[in-house]
Amino acid sequence: MKLYYPLIFSAITIGLGTILLLNRVPIIITLGSVLDITLLLISSYFIYKNIKYSSLFGLIISVLQILGNSTDPTHLRALSEFGTTLYLSTLDVLMILSFYAFPLLYILLFSLQKLNKKEKI
Repeated sequence: MKLYYPLIFSAITIGLGTILLLNRVPIIITLGSVLDITLLLISSYFIYKNIKYSSLFGLIISVLQILGNSTDPTHLRALSEFGTTLYLSTLDVLMILSFYAFPLLYILLFSLQKLNKKEKI
């Protein structure tokens, strides 16, 4: 799997969540999501083009996604409501994919890539 795929998948799932939350959250949250999507896609493109340090930037974004989401009381409260309605469950699944699964996959792929490069030396 290409290193930039998890970042693209994360951007897509954040985009879907943002669409589902339009007019239900403050505009600043929507703008933050758009900024996050933009950073993920730019980082993906730079990794695709083998721009120096772009994979490290992707790692930083992935770690920040996990830390930011796991310490946010609003997201934690939303997770505790999983299963109450189809709408909330859909948002929770998107949140888990966007902010946990895909960032963790990126960290794993990044680590494996660095280990493989180290072994080739």
